[in-house]
Amino acid sequence: MDLSDIAGSIVVPRQRALRLDQGDVRRVVVLAGNVWITEQGKLRDVLLQAGEEFVVERPADTVVSALGGDARIVLEGGADAEPRRA
Repeated sequence: MDLSDIAGSIVVPRQRALRLDQGDVRRVVVLAGNVWITEQGKLRDVLLQAGEEFVVERPADTVVSALGGDARIVLEGGADAEPRRA
C-alpha cells in the first residue's frame, strides 16, 4: 500500500474552506470525500469526489470547500504551495 499521498495530504473539515493563494497550487487531488472548487473570475465551479482531480488553469485565488463531511486532498504545484484558511 502506497501511503505517500496520505502522508502529504490535508484534511478539509466539513463546512470549512482553504484559500489557495494566487495559483501557487496547480493541481488538487481528492483522496476522500467531496470538494467544491471555486476559481476567481470563472463562471463555473467544480465538484469533485474521491479519485478525481482538478488543474488550476490560471493564477487567481481558488477556494476549496468540503461538502457533506470532511475531505482529504493533496495539493501539488509550486515550490511554496501553502494553503491558508479561507
